[in-house]
Amino acid sequence: MRRFKSYGMHRKALICTVCSAITISTLSGCSFTKTISDENTPLSDNATYESTVAVLEQGYAESFITDLEEGEVLVGSTSDAFECQGKIPDLRPDWDSILAQNSETVAYLVIPEAGITVPVMQKEGDQDYYDTHNAKGNIQEGGALHLDIGNTTDYTDPNTIIYGSNEEGGPLEYLGIYANPEYFEANPFIYLYVPGYVHEFRVFAAMSGYDTDILTNTNCYDFDFFSSYVNNIYSSRSMDAQKTEYLREAVVNGWRMLTISAGSTTDSTNRYFVYSTYSGSQIQ
Repeated sequence: MRRFKSYGMHRKALICTVCSAITISTLSGCSFTKTISDENTPLSDNATYESTVAVLEQGYAESFITDLEEGEVLVGSTSDAFECQGKIPDLRPDWDSILAQNSETVAYLVIPEAGITVPVMQKEGDQDYYDTHNAKGNIQEGGALHLDIGNTTDYTDPNTIIYGSNEEGGPLEYLGIYANPEYFEANPFIYLYVPGYVHEFRVFAAMSGYDTDILTNTNCYDFDFFSSYVNNIYSSRSMDAQKTEYLREAVVNGWRMLTISAGSTTDSTNRYFVYSTYSGSQIQ
C-alpha cells in the first residue's frame, strides 16, 4: 500500500483496491431496473453467484478508512486485488509487438460476446486526438478507444473513463447491446488487459445520457461526491436504463469504477454509458 497526502480542499481518505454484428433491441416507455439471475451469470469454476456478490460487498472504503489520518490517501496495488469472478477470455496480447507499433497503447478492452476486443490509447495532453486517429496513429473516421487524459494507467482511480465512437464502424459500435435486458443479464463482466495483468469489472448499469468531462465536473476522490455520483446513476430516468440495484452499496464501497462512454466524439453530449465496478485481477 502507498499513502499520499492530498492538499487544498478537504477530502475524505481515498481507498482504491486494486467481437461481429449483433442485433440491438432497445427499450421504450418507462425505465426500469433489471435484476440479474444467478442462472445466467457466467461465473468462473471457482466462484459462485453468492461469492461474487459477497466479494463486491466487502467494501475496501469502509474497511480501511479508520486506519488513515485526516487528509491521507491509501492507494492499493494489484497485489491487494480480488480473484476474478467471471470467465476470463482466452487472450494473451503480445505487448512487446503492440507497444513497438504504438507506445501510447495503455490497455486492451474486451467485452465478451459484444464484438469488442480493441486497444485503448492515451495521448498525453490531448483528449481528442484519438477521436480522429486509429490505434496506429493514422487519421481514420471513428478513431480509437482512448483513456481520459486525467486517468492513471494502473486503473486504480475512483472512476476510470474510456471513450470511443459508437457510430457505424466505430470501436464501440455495438456497445448499445447492453440496452437489451437479456444481454445485460447474461454478460456482466468487462476485462481490461494490461502488461502482466487482466483486470475484471462487473457491470452494474447501462444507459443513454449526456455527461461529458466527468473527471473535471465530479471529484470522485472525495467519498461523498463519489457516493452522490453513483446514486445519481441509479436515479437516472433514461428510458433504456438497465441497473442492478442490489450492487449499489458494493459499488460505493468499492470506490473503483470503470465507465465506458460512447459517442460520435469525446465532446458529444449524445452518449451511451456502461458503468462497472472493479471485481478482480489475474496475473498473466
